[in-house]
Amino acid sequence: MEIEELWNKYSSLLLSTFDGDDCHDNVKAMLDELGERIIFTPSARFVHEPGCYAGGMINIAMKTASKAIRLMEAYDLQFGPAKRSVIKVALLHDLGKVGDLHNDHFIVQDSDWHREKQGAHYKLNDLEGLQKMTVSHRTQYLLQHFGVKLDQDEWLGIQLAQGFHFEENRWYIHGEPELAMVVQHAKHAVLRTLSIHDQGLGA
Repeated sequence: MEIEELWNKYSSLLLSTFDGDDCHDNVKAMLDELGERIIFTPSARFVHEPGCYAGGMINIAMKTASKAIRLMEAYDLQFGPAKRSVIKVALLHDLGKVGDLHNDHFIVQDSDWHREKQGAHYKLNDLEGLQKMTVSHRTQYLLQHFGVKLDQDEWLGIQLAQGFHFEENRWYIHGEPELAMVVQHAKHAVLRTLSIHDQGLGA
């Protein structure tokens, strides 16, 4: 899939999850402002990790949304509004990988040694202006900045999507809402099944 086609599907699907919502226009404004940066954001730094290419973040987000819906069917969970929330969280959970309003989280690795010896095609941006934050916290920051409202389960779904191995998330073990459980499991399933040779959208 070409990156432009992927972006069109991602943005259209995300906007559809906010149809009839009073913050639909805020989501559109966020996509308009961050769109180009979202499009080219990778999901990982190292070539052996899934999504280490321009478009990697939204590619994995789309796969996570698709997998989450299949898991809902497998778990025989209720659809209705919950289906829309699951898709919304799956599409937004990694948004913080874009960076803040001005600075990218990932920048292209300019060290030939790191690219050749470690397979590091990107590095974390250590600019002084970029506040150190977890991906989930930066995601929540960006959403609140643009006035994108989430309900309680959606907020927790984004917070817990990175997994319980993060200290900040361990407190929620066995207390997470079903939505968070589905998205977290879907994300892990996608990452485990993607080939380590996944070098780009055309792979």
